Amino acid sequence: MSKTLYLAVAVLCTAFYGHANATSFDDGELLFDQPGWDYSPSAMLDLDGKEKVWWCGHLDGHDVIKYRERTATGPWSPAQVVLQSNRFLPSADLPWEGIHTCDPSVTRGTWNYFGTTYTYALYYTTERPGTAGLDNRIGVAFSNDGKLWIKHEAPVIDEGITGTYGTGQSVAWSASGGAGVRTTYTFVDGAGLIKYYYRESADGVNFGARRELSQAGLTLNGVPGISHANSAIGFAPGAYQDHYFYYLVNVCETHNDGPFGPNHPEWGTAKAVCVYRAEGEDAFTGTWTRVLDSTHVKPVEVEPGFLTNLYGSLDGQLPNISVNHGCSGSGDPNSWEICWYEGTLP
Repeated sequence: MSKTLYLAVAVLCTAFYGHANATSFDDGELLFDQPGWDYSPSAMLDLDGKEKVWWCGHLDGHDVIKYRERTATGPWSPAQVVLQSNRFLPSADLPWEGIHTCDPSVTRGTWNYFGTTYTYALYYTTERPGTAGLDNRIGVAFSNDGKLWIKHEAPVIDEGITGTYGTGQSVAWSASGGAGVRTTYTFVDGAGLIKYYYRESADGVNFGARRELSQAGLTLNGVPGISHANSAIGFAPGAYQDHYFYYLVNVCETHNDGPFGPNHPEWGTAKAVCVYRAEGEDAFTGTWTRVLDSTHVKPVEVEPGFLTNLYGSLDGQLPNISVNHGCSGSGDPNSWEICWYEGTLP
């Protein structure tokens, strides 16, 4: 549930590779708005040429996953709810699901799930039942049109009960266009320490051992470290100038104070998003380098995600980068909408 939790992080200005300096996004504006909160977008350019966006939205006081699509710069299709907790559906409950489904991450591929072939996988976050957004886990659902989803019956990544946020905010991409999936995600341990993990799966359901991502180079308002009030990153691989990079986007600036009091001092205070990259193993053992800075489209910028190709990669798009993110003119999460940025790597 990233509404109750978003990360404010920034970056180092010098790089291990090429000593590159960050430049600013070229352009940005409101992408679309809806009643209630909107954030945590997952966007792709699909085989049919359409831009497709799944995001976390509001329905009767709980998080659901919504969907829109468009061709080129044409009009957006009407927003529709495509995934929510089974607790609100006539189908049988999934005992491990809470009332919220959020943080969608969608990739194309090919999966044989109980004898049926599917071409989309969606990873989502839901909390332990009966908690206020605590002990989250990551689930997966499969589809052939990106709208009608079949959920797997159990969580696919669950780091255990911690009494904190737990496990969530997965960002997934295809390993080869088949069934293989790679993912990064957030984990908050019992002491409140935030870590980012990476895992691989051969079938999209069963994931192997985790690896921790490096946080070196990440800063908040110029100070090394990350915000422990909230944590969300966008993530994507991409080859550029004969080098293989991982790209990471998150909040790199915050306002000095927040409107929600001492229990949520950083809600609504996120000010800007930035893009970083690390080459290969540097994402795990090295240092992130900032390559794109915010141009402050709105006073509040939160919960970013890359616009990728159908497999969750930036291949075919670099050196151009497009980022969608939650945005608002005020701190109230109920006013968050979806904005976009475009930029070119230095």
